[in-house]
Amino acid sequence: MPFQRDRRQNYFVSLIALLLIIAVFCTAAFLLAFYLPGTLASPPFDYETKDVYNFEPCSFDIQELEMEYPEGGLLLPLYRNEKQEAALISAPGEYRVSGKIISDPEPSGIFIISGGKDFEEMRDCIICLPSEDTKTIRQMVELYERQPGLPLVWAKGIPLTFVPTAGDIYYYFLSDKDEPVWPPLLQEPPGKIYGALALYGAFLIIVLLIITIFSLGRRPSRYWNTLYETPPDNMALGLAAAAVLPALAGELLPGLTGWPEPSLVLGYLAAGGLIFAAVYNKHIYLWDFGISLKSLRRGYFPAVAAAFIFMIITRGIPQKFFPDGAGTAAGSLLVILIIALSRELIWRGCIQTVLGRRWGAASGLLLTALLAGLVHFAVVALSSPELLLYPYTLVELLILAPGSAIVLGYLYLRTENILSCVLLHGLLLSIASLITF
Repeated sequence: MPFQRDRRQNYFVSLIALLLIIAVFCTAAFLLAFYLPGTLASPPFDYETKDVYNFEPCSFDIQELEMEYPEGGLLLPLYRNEKQEAALISAPGEYRVSGKIISDPEPSGIFIISGGKDFEEMRDCIICLPSEDTKTIRQMVELYERQPGLPLVWAKGIPLTFVPTAGDIYYYFLSDKDEPVWPPLLQEPPGKIYGALALYGAFLIIVLLIITIFSLGRRPSRYWNTLYETPPDNMALGLAAAAVLPALAGELLPGLTGWPEPSLVLGYLAAGGLIFAAVYNKHIYLWDFGISLKSLRRGYFPAVAAAFIFMIITRGIPQKFFPDGAGTAAGSLLVILIIALSRELIWRGCIQTVLGRRWGAASGLLLTALLAGLVHFAVVALSSPELLLYPYTLVELLILAPGSAIVLGYLYLRTENILSCVLLHGLLLSIASLITF
């Protein structure tokens, strides 16, 4: 009985301490978002289009950007929440940035996102008349629909956009073929990117603390202790490291070939072939993958709680679940079964476990997150290199990608259940399509 009281008391003290730490990080996150507007990203959105305008020859400035149109051109204002936040201009002209003429290639237009005050001043400087040519209107709308606009951050997870705030400006030029000329130019205080990194780092720590609370009091099983006390042989270590390459190839496959996203599983099947060879030759055993009968019963509630926290901090309070009905739910289930399961068996079940058995559970977790971060960087660099020129991609590469690997790996260590990681991974992939905000 005294032992049980001490255990309950320690549990209560740990719970209070964790809640206090969460309160501290929540306060810090709130202060960052409040005093550095723009550090908190928004869900992707589409601007509303109304009229297309013909404008007379003119010149005007927006901060360090100077634009001169000797022959006039076409202007498409873009609105969000009935407020103009962006504009697409299609017109031959001369552009200067900080006094330097942009001539290679010579722009045929520009896409701008800025404060409403800048657009009010622009309208005061030029004479615009609504276009009545339906062909011209259709061409401008189609041109806008081809624009990337604000780059998406973590597009394969929970897509986010960082919207310029008052006093900031984001723009890129259009080539003579009306294609975006990268890199985009973003003028804003440099502290905002560091604030965003700190903010999303704090969010990830909060998620880790939530997982700790929901698994508080759980002790590693005898199976788990025995597993991590048995170092892998060199063959198992080599095959686990080699599995990273076909995993990388699989992640690159959809972006480089245009095949549907589930095609990435082909790379994981190749990685699974290496793992099967290790299992067949008894360098790794099937029960090393977190699939013991006892562990399969736990860990799902922490996974759902972590997904819910991710949802709140990235999207806010949901308004509607399953907006597209059973079809969306079935598609998300397919994502969970195909993509999440294949990734988790390779990354957590094999790579993290083998590395953890070799260098310790914590080191295995961090090394796996580092490898996952490097793979994600390689995927972005090879399939969408232009995103490396956009500063907020750092939030994805330094925080969200390796951070989500840490969260999944930590959940695996706390629950010893690979299926709880599959559930969380699948929810992170499907939240954006399942919920309306």
